[in-house]
Amino acid sequence: MLAYAARRLAIAVPTLFAVSLVMYAILFRVGDPVAALRGTARLDPREVQAIIHDAGYDRPLLVQYGRWLRGFVSGDWQRSIENGQPVLSEIGGRLPATLELMGIALLLMLALSLPIGIVGAARRGSAFDQLTTGFAYLGYAIPAFLLGLLLQIAAVRVKETGWGVLLVAAGAGALLAGMLGIRRRPGQLTAAVGAALVVLGALLWSWRQGDFLVYTAQRFSPFASESVWSVDHLQHLVLPVLTLAVVQVATWSRFLRASMLDALGADYVRTARAKGLPPRSVIGRHAFRNALVPLITVVAIDAAALFSGAVVTEQVFAWPGIGTRFLHAVEVKDIPVAMGIVMVGAIAVVTLNLLADIAYSLADPRIRLV
Repeated sequence: MLAYAARRLAIAVPTLFAVSLVMYAILFRVGDPVAALRGTARLDPREVQAIIHDAGYDRPLLVQYGRWLRGFVSGDWQRSIENGQPVLSEIGGRLPATLELMGIALLLMLALSLPIGIVGAARRGSAFDQLTTGFAYLGYAIPAFLLGLLLQIAAVRVKETGWGVLLVAAGAGALLAGMLGIRRRPGQLTAAVGAALVVLGALLWSWRQGDFLVYTAQRFSPFASESVWSVDHLQHLVLPVLTLAVVQVATWSRFLRASMLDALGADYVRTARAKGLPPRSVIGRHAFRNALVPLITVVAIDAAALFSGAVVTEQVFAWPGIGTRFLHAVEVKDIPVAMGIVMVGAIAVVTLNLLADIAYSLADPRIRLV
């Protein structure tokens, strides 16, 4: 496995080189950093000329790229044209917000996609399967920016009308109904959903204002404690996490359902059933483990896309991550910052795909990494 990882990393080097060369040329075609510097009113023309010369922007494009590449390899990612801060500091200051948003969204996606896909395949054609299929089609159809705006409107409306209490009431009702039939699987599922709604409602309840409350922008409220463990922070997380999760849950659950249906129709599953194994063992130990292998690829690719491309969601909710910083860098033609963020995303894609390949062999011992 170590030899395989070393070979993959060796292949990744020319890949990252090609990505950096293409993106450097594209970003310079989109915006000229020299023109952006000359248009900065707060700088003296002599200061602008000194910055241009020190950064090498008065030299040919390939010479500029070579200088940037040497600095990137050595750990000197240059400085921001806009504020003069080191690019690594700019990215490091925004990276925790993006990692937090992506990590929580990924956990929610997996927590919802796996049971929806498994139950949908095991009970094909049932009311649950038809209902989740309908929601999946709806999730496919709604663009991320539109979903984010709709959630913001809904949050404001709930706050204005006081309808937030309905969430806790619905959760309490589902919990009570589930407890009455707790010995059966539908009752257990209903009780679990009800308990989750009650806990979520209690956490998001604003005791000061006496209402259910989620925020529609930023990561923390002004003058609030900037602690990631605070209730205020949780109230800011809800909407962007839901926006990221809805589309991926629709994709992953449908993908897992199709993969599970193929596995459930395989000969080894029929053999397991003929041996008299219980349904839970047939689905969990035989069908699910084999159906999981194709899903690993989808999760790895989408996780990399979330890391490097959650630009729309961050912009809609004014989330202070690297996505909003990238858009601002392109807008003001801050090429060093934009290139640094592009390369962080490219490294994430390469790393997550390598981890996916390694996960194949762990999920299915028949797969050998060569």
